[in-house]
Amino acid sequence: MGVDVREAIASLTALTDAKAKQVNFATRVALTRTAQLAAKAEVKEMRDVFRNPTPYTLSSVYVKPATAHRLEATVMLKDEATKAVPAAKFLRAQIDGGQRVQKRFERALQAVGAMPAGYRAVPGSGARKDAYGNMSSGQIVQILAFFRAFPEMGYKANMTDKGRARLARGSKRQQGYTYFVGHPGDRLPLGIYQRVAFARGTAVRPVLLFVRSAVYQERFDFKYVAELATANEFANEFAKALVEAERTAR
Repeated sequence: MGVDVREAIASLTALTDAKAKQVNFATRVALTRTAQLAAKAEVKEMRDVFRNPTPYTLSSVYVKPATAHRLEATVMLKDEATKAVPAAKFLRAQIDGGQRVQKRFERALQAVGAMPAGYRAVPGSGARKDAYGNMSSGQIVQILAFFRAFPEMGYKANMTDKGRARLARGSKRQQGYTYFVGHPGDRLPLGIYQRVAFARGTAVRPVLLFVRSAVYQERFDFKYVAELATANEFANEFAKALVEAERTAR
């Protein structure tokens, strides 16, 4: 995210006798500090527009500071992640609106035919939730293992027939259950359901429902938040940095 502040710098230095070296220093420091304030504003905006955002989401904003040779500070969303979808991808639909990016577990389910192409998965009423209201990663892993959706290199994580039978039997502390794909009774939505065994009969719970699209409205105005923070903070940060530069000038 970039905001041009050249006109602001020109007007702020017009009434001073600052030398080019001091102006360069002040610009670099002010750009970086303003970007840091903008990043804090982005995090605050996330807390305001998202319900109970995860620490992963809140820590996704970072600043690339300005340097003496590159008078530009950048506020960005992380675009790399090792075991999860990068924030720059999964927040894109929240910023621009439109279809959300497909999640890794959705691609894995589609690869083994457990979820049709062109669909997205949303938690059903029977899904276990974590402290942030998202579907439990443990249950997602269990579902992937049940449908043997882990890639070949992770085959040991996939459930064997014995593992499925053990899950179905349950234990003294937990009732047995299995997962299946379908739309029970031809009335319920297509998805992954959990069939729970009781002493008398069974019950069916929707865990993941398959929908044709998961379209988001624009909720997180990343650009506006950065522009507003720059407009409110840069002049003050530049003035403070220029005083520092003049005080330490040699």
